[in-house]
Amino acid sequence: MTVKPLAQDEPRVIGRYRVLGVLGSGGMGRVLLGIGPDGRFVAIKQIHQHLLGEHEYRARFRREVHASTRVSGAFTAPVVDFDVDGGNPWLASVFVVGQPLDKAVAEYGPLPVPAVLALAAGLAVALQDIHRVGLVHRDLKPANVMLTTEGPRVIDFGIAQLNENPSGLTEVGSVLGSPAYMSPEQASAEVITPASDIFSLGALLVMAATGESPFSATSMAYTLFNIVHSEPDWERVPPELRHLIGPCLNKKPQYRPSPAQLLDQIGWLPEGAAPWPAPVQAGIQRSLAGLTALTANPDATVIISGNGQGSTLMGTGFAVADPAESDKETSRRRTIVLRAGLAVLLVLLLVAGGITWIRMSDKPTGPPTATAVLTRMRNADACAWLQQSMQGSVLPDSGWPEDVSTWKTETYLGWDCGVTTGRQYLAVRPGYSTSSLNPTGRTVDGMPILAYGDTGGSDCDRGVDLSGTNQKWGIVVSMRNMTSCDFAEKVLTRLVATRSAPPQRIDAISLGQIDPCGLVSNERLNGTVGPVLVTPSEISAHECHWQGSSEVKLQLNLVKPEEVNTNSSIDLGNGTKAIPDNHVVDSICALEYPYRTTGGKTELVELTLQGSGEGGDVYQTICASTKSIMQEIVGNLPKH
Repeated sequence: MTVKPLAQDEPRVIGRYRVLGVLGSGGMGRVLLGIGPDGRFVAIKQIHQHLLGEHEYRARFRREVHASTRVSGAFTAPVVDFDVDGGNPWLASVFVVGQPLDKAVAEYGPLPVPAVLALAAGLAVALQDIHRVGLVHRDLKPANVMLTTEGPRVIDFGIAQLNENPSGLTEVGSVLGSPAYMSPEQASAEVITPASDIFSLGALLVMAATGESPFSATSMAYTLFNIVHSEPDWERVPPELRHLIGPCLNKKPQYRPSPAQLLDQIGWLPEGAAPWPAPVQAGIQRSLAGLTALTANPDATVIISGNGQGSTLMGTGFAVADPAESDKETSRRRTIVLRAGLAVLLVLLLVAGGITWIRMSDKPTGPPTATAVLTRMRNADACAWLQQSMQGSVLPDSGWPEDVSTWKTETYLGWDCGVTTGRQYLAVRPGYSTSSLNPTGRTVDGMPILAYGDTGGSDCDRGVDLSGTNQKWGIVVSMRNMTSCDFAEKVLTRLVATRSAPPQRIDAISLGQIDPCGLVSNERLNGTVGPVLVTPSEISAHECHWQGSSEVKLQLNLVKPEEVNTNSSIDLGNGTKAIPDNHVVDSICALEYPYRTTGGKTELVELTLQGSGEGGDVYQTICASTKSIMQEIVGNLPKH
C-alpha cells in the first residue's frame, strides 16, 4: 500500500478526520487516507478541484453518496460520514485493508478454485445487499473488489444507479462502466437491471480463475463486440467452476441466476482459514503493518493544531503542529496511535490464527433447506423449464407437437406456465400447493408421485412434494381436456430429471420473486389479531398463512386487469388504496392491493383475515385489523 504525501498547501483536516496522505487518483477524483478521532481509518473520496464547477460531476458525486449510504452489508465498505453541500464535497467510508483483486491476480497469479468459490459467495452476498435496496452497481470489476482477511469487499458506487435507469450508457457523452466487465445490455445501450451485475460478476470470476478477462480485446470496440456476441474460452476455466459461472454469462439477462440462487448453488464453504493464497495473505499483512508504521511514526503523521492548520517539517511532506501546541498534541497523538495500533494488532492476530470461512446465513449447515428450495421454485422460469426438460422427448400419440420449440407458452412471470394445443391445456406450477394430491404408489427420483384425477380422466394433476414437511408444496403439472393423464406424469418426470429450473428474468419489483411470509411482522400480527401466532405456514411459493386466534392468509397473485374490482376502495394512507372484497360473512374480511400491471396482467396482493363472531361490529373490527396488516405489507413492497 502506497500513501503519497499531501501537497504543502492542502488542508490536513476534512470534516472530523485527519488526512494522512493520498491513496490514489482517477479521472473524476481522488481517494485520501484519513483517521477519525476514535482511531478508525477511513477512505475519503473527493472530486478533483478543476471539476467542482461542472454540475454533472457534482450531481454524479451526490448520487454516489446516496447510493453508498443505502447499502450496508457484510461484503461492502460502509459509509461513515459525508458532506455533499460544502465547497469541496467528500465521502468517507471504512478503510478496507486488503489487496485489490486485479493487482493480486497480476502479481500472484490466478486464484485456486476454493478461493474463487469464496470470492463468488462473498460477492453474491454483496450484490444481494445492493439489489435489495433497488440499486445496480454497474461497475463491478476486479479493481473494485478488495481481498481482505474477512472476505471480499465491494467498493466504489460511483456509477451505481436505481435499477429503473433506462440505459447503462451515454451519461455526459461517455460510456459508464469498465468495458471488459460490462454486460451485453450496457454494451448495447439497453435497459439495465440487477442481472447486469450478475454478468459482470461472471466475467470477474473468469478473470480471477484464469488471470484474464474473458472478453478483453485490443480495442474497446472489439471488447464490446465480444461481450455481445462471443463466448468465453471455457477450456481455460477450471471444470469445477464452469457450472457456476456459465449461467452468469448468459447473453440474455432473464436466464442469469439471482444472487440468492448463486448462494444456493455454491452451498456451504469448508470451515477453516481464509482461502486466499499465502502470498495474498502476506500482502494483506504488509498493508496492515504499513498502517501501523504510518500512525506510529511521528514524522509521518499529521498532527492538528487548534485551528486545523500546521507548519511543514522539512523532508516529511506532512504537517506538524506549532511547537507551542506540541505537548498537548503529542499526548493526543499517542492516544490515537495506541488505539489504532491495538486495532491493527487485533486484526493481525486474527490473520495469524485463521479466519473461519462460512457463508453468512442464519441457516444451519447441511443440504439445502426447504426454504432454499422454495426460493428456487419462486424464481423459476416455468416455461423455460418446461421446454428445456421436454427437448428431445418422444411424444407418441400425445397430441402435442414433437418440436417443443413450437409450443405456444404463456408465461405468467414467476407463477406458472400455460401451454395450449387444440382443446388440450397444460400448466407447469413450480412451488405450487400439493396438499390436495394423493399418493399413487409410484415414485420419481425417489419421491412419491402425487395425483388428483383418475388415470383415465380428462382433467388431472400430477406432482411431487419438495417441502419435506408432509405434503405442502412442490412441482405440480395440471392438464385439462386430455385423453389420458399419463402425459402429465411424463412431463412431471422430465421436469424432476432436469434437477434445476432456469431462473426467470430478474425483476426486482415483481411480486413473483417476493417471499409473502416476509412481508408482515409478527409484531404487527400479534398487535392486531393476537395472541402470539405460530410460525407462518408456507402454503406455496406465493402464499402464506398464519394461524392464531384468527387466521391470516396472504397470497401474491397474477390476474387479468378486468378481474380486479375497482368500483370501491379504501385509503391505506400515503396515496395508496386497497380494494375491499364483497362482504359475505361477518367474520371474514378481505382486501386486495393492485401492485402493478405489466405484460397485460395485474400483480395483486390478496389478504384475508378470518376471525369469529357475528354482527356489523365484528366485521368492522376484523376489517380494521386487515387494513392495519395490509398497510405494513404495502410499506414493505419494493417501490416501482
